[in-house]
Amino acid sequence: MIKPYSNSRAINFLRYLVVALPLLVFFILSCSSKPLSEPVIPTVTAKEAINLSEAAMASLDSFSFELSHDSGSTMLSSGLNLTHASGVITRNGLDLEAEANIGRAFVRIEAVVINEKTWMTNPLTGTWSEIPPEDSPFSFFDPVSLVADILGKTQSPQYPLDSPPDGELIINGLIPATTLVALIGVVDPNAVPEVTLTLDTTSYLLQKIIITGVAQVEDDDDTTRVISLGEFNSQVTLKPPI
Repeated sequence: MIKPYSNSRAINFLRYLVVALPLLVFFILSCSSKPLSEPVIPTVTAKEAINLSEAAMASLDSFSFELSHDSGSTMLSSGLNLTHASGVITRNGLDLEAEANIGRAFVRIEAVVINEKTWMTNPLTGTWSEIPPEDSPFSFFDPVSLVADILGKTQSPQYPLDSPPDGELIINGLIPATTLVALIGVVDPNAVPEVTLTLDTTSYLLQKIIITGVAQVEDDDDTTRVISLGEFNSQVTLKPPI
């Protein structure tokens, strides 16, 4: 004969559920949630990190380069309004692709510089031709000098209050607009835009530069130029396009 389930046993079982269920839920949530990452505490000052980055970048033989604009654009000679540029930089030259506007017309331009020789495509026809370097709208363009100037002349460098992602060091500061001549050519000599540098925490190689504010007379206060660097010391051989 099956004995009826006593009220005392039922009450004890309910008490067990009341205690066990919250513990079980807590255990499941603890196992499923990701642990909070520990804040990254730099072992060097912001100025020391910049100095280390300057040395690391100076030792490179090549790197990739990309300029974009989160807001605004960059005015070049010959009426070119540059919106985007990317390419590969080596010790003896560069291979560059650029997107720009001439008035309302959108154009793509390619340029190859090897030592003292420069080749560029016609903005309208796309045909390659060798040109005197001084005739190129990118005659001032020198990412190697640009990186060295920015790192060497960043003022009031400091780490932000927020912890950056693992593997990165973020440094905020100011730079004289004259530092950017190797990027944009003609600058407002009195301007001092803000700069944000992103460095690798191990190699101190410079990964990104964000420049916010007026650097050219035509710029708005919110003009934002973003420079991304990568593919450090990749095997690159520049060749004449024609």
